[in-house]
Amino acid sequence: MMEISVTFLLTGCLIQGVFCGFSISLPERVEALQGSCVFIPCTFDIDQQYVTELTDDSKRIWYKDVKPPTVVFDSSSPNTASLKGEIFGTPTEKNCTTRFDNVRQGDEGSYYFRVEGSGRLKYNYYKVEIVVINSPPKPTVSLFKDQQEVKKVKEVTEGSSVNLRCSTKIFCSSRPANLTWSSSPEHLLNESVTQQQRQEQTELISDLIFTVTQRHHLATFTCTVTHQLQKQITKHKSRTLRVQYAPKNTSAHVSASGIVLEGRSVTLSCSSDANPPVLNYTWYRDTEEPLKPVQSGQNLTISNTDPTHSRRYVCTAQNEHGAQNASVMLDVQCEYQEALLIYSQSLLYQTSDF
Repeated sequence: MMEISVTFLLTGCLIQGVFCGFSISLPERVEALQGSCVFIPCTFDIDQQYVTELTDDSKRIWYKDVKPPTVVFDSSSPNTASLKGEIFGTPTEKNCTTRFDNVRQGDEGSYYFRVEGSGRLKYNYYKVEIVVINSPPKPTVSLFKDQQEVKKVKEVTEGSSVNLRCSTKIFCSSRPANLTWSSSPEHLLNESVTQQQRQEQTELISDLIFTVTQRHHLATFTCTVTHQLQKQITKHKSRTLRVQYAPKNTSAHVSASGIVLEGRSVTLSCSSDANPPVLNYTWYRDTEEPLKPVQSGQNLTISNTDPTHSRRYVCTAQNEHGAQNASVMLDVQCEYQEALLIYSQSLLYQTSDF
């Protein structure tokens, strides 16, 4: 789960109707891998009336929220702390980003930050929860369109530019984690896909940026993370895309093979690939100008054919994203034409015997 950074404005700070300036920005929850280190991204602010009391000699302190509260790290004496590590930057930079080393199961719990300056500046800030895990979690794969996350049940429209984002937590290691992408079908990663990777304070992020087409519908993209810890650990997460698109591969055909005889029944059928499915099928005779609908529906049945039905028929498949046409030629012949054809074929066969 991606860490959520929240800025907390401390309550109880109303001074003569003016809201005080004490605030802190840090995750509500961070995960630490047992035996490794954990980063806590953190910045703080103080009320303006105490600005002169915040110096680079001010103390930055972490307390574990137990009874009674226990100091686990003090920037003025880091070597004597029960949790070894470092608070980055300086107090005047209002930086409280922290690294704790060699975190153990017993270190799990709530912690709060405190700043102590010269004079009256002494303030306790909101808490962060440290959760100790035994194995790295799976990466997170999210889909973004127009910089907004698309939830799992949503679909994207063909032609949209999207961003598939894989993120994984960074744990302290002499070798960084590695993110790789794969797809099914495999060729999709080679079709105009831009890959970008970056590292933030606590996460490694890899983006796939591309324009979706009908070929991406129900395609699966898998992100694999390899952690180089005491031993190599591999985890993966997949995301299947659902793409909405206008009708494709529309085709029309006649149910009967060969010649259709006068008086017989014949059915013309139309099919198309679309998501969402085709809403309307409409049949036209292409000899009419302008084209006038003959019938709606996937099938067009002519019960009592005659030679006047011989012509090309056009089928239009349509959904909310567009339409596509296909055509088929219907050839209706009189029975005597069939007999003439059979007689001609017979003569040809007899001639070939000589």
